[in-house]
Amino acid sequence: MKNILLTLALFAALVGAAHAEDTLAKIKASGKITVATEAAFKPFEYVEDGKIIGFGSDLLSEFSKDLGVQVEQLDLPFQGILTGLAAKQYDLVATSVTPNAERAKNYAFSRPFAAIENTIVVPSDDDTIKQLSDLNGVLVGTQLGSSTDAVARQMNDELKAQGGSGFSDLRLFQSYPDTAFNLQSGQVDAIIVPSITAAEFMRTSPDAFKIKFTYGKPAYLSWVTRPEDKTLLEALNSTINRLIASGKIAEMQKKWVGVNSATPENGYLPDNAVQLRQ
Repeated sequence: MKNILLTLALFAALVGAAHAEDTLAKIKASGKITVATEAAFKPFEYVEDGKIIGFGSDLLSEFSKDLGVQVEQLDLPFQGILTGLAAKQYDLVATSVTPNAERAKNYAFSRPFAAIENTIVVPSDDDTIKQLSDLNGVLVGTQLGSSTDAVARQMNDELKAQGGSGFSDLRLFQSYPDTAFNLQSGQVDAIIVPSITAAEFMRTSPDAFKIKFTYGKPAYLSWVTRPEDKTLLEALNSTINRLIASGKIAEMQKKWVGVNSATPENGYLPDNAVQLRQ
């Protein structure tokens, strides 16, 4: 009986492992990959004339060509995009995500294709905020569930650890454009957003905003798979590696972002990342 149970357990484990590895095979067999994108992060992913365009669209085109499949792209709010991946509602999160410690515990991240900085943006006529300590007692906003959400909480903790009062409040909005609207309308005093987002705000409304300072280390941008979908992640990294080696990624960065940034092959994952334990 013990031998039978051991055999059954081994068989179940092998079946489970095979099932976990076959997402890429299913994609190729069906001829279609379904991806989730939050198209509100210009210039990486955004909507123009009813179509999702940007850096990510160029990358997705290259990836789908390498796989030889068509793309079904879903435009979804960022707040639930990772949980939807875990629930297998789509194959891949093809939107810019920073591999921070909380996310990396549960999801696998591609090689980064760009890096950004965390910036503190204020109205153009504000001269009171110049450094971190000036945010004590200030009403701050950022995007809910974003990398800068975690950064904002870290900043607030640091202010309190230094003996300050911290933010008067941290208000969280559905998208980065929402943060700009609320800053411009006086609903918050400062916002924390990625550097490329700040640059876009100032490009479209040059007299409305200004960057006062940056905080922390640069944040890398990656796409996301489920940890068990190793072959899909390997295929994605193969495309990114090819584009980096050929200089295409640098061209895409220049085209969409205006500047080149780091795309490290190693060292971009937190120590607790699930894919480092596999």
